[in-house]
Amino acid sequence: MTIWDDTADSTKELMFTALDYALENAQLSDQPFTPFSFARQADGTATLTRFAVAPGADVPETLEAAREHLASAEPGITAIALAYDGYTTYEGDRTEAVFVETHQLDLPRTLVLAQRYLRKDGEVHPLGNPMLQAEIEPLVLDLREA
Repeated sequence: MTIWDDTADSTKELMFTALDYALENAQLSDQPFTPFSFARQADGTATLTRFAVAPGADVPETLEAAREHLASAEPGITAIALAYDGYTTYEGDRTEAVFVETHQLDLPRTLVLAQRYLRKDGEVHPLGNPMLQAEIEPLVLDLREA
């Protein structure tokens, strides 16, 4: 069994919502979009947070800052999805892709999903299906006190 098998449908829904929104953001510019996260509350609502790129910062620096911010979650949060733009290689071809790291807080790992895409005539066209890239260390390491 994998973390995917243990992940709640509501968390998978959050992951795919973040993926769809990431593709929308990728279409806005040829440059990487501002990384963002969705934090889902126990009641099903979600909060969007954007992680602005500091002048002179690159995407890895911004993602590091985002992960530091997300390492502690407010009480009541059940899952977090972090989305960003990047590149992946599939069958020897390097393409642009959006990535979503999703952590259901009662599970010990974070899922990483990627959707490859191609830019053509000013539009983003998904290539194939989303791919489960990896299971990594959890985004959230502890809960903040209320």
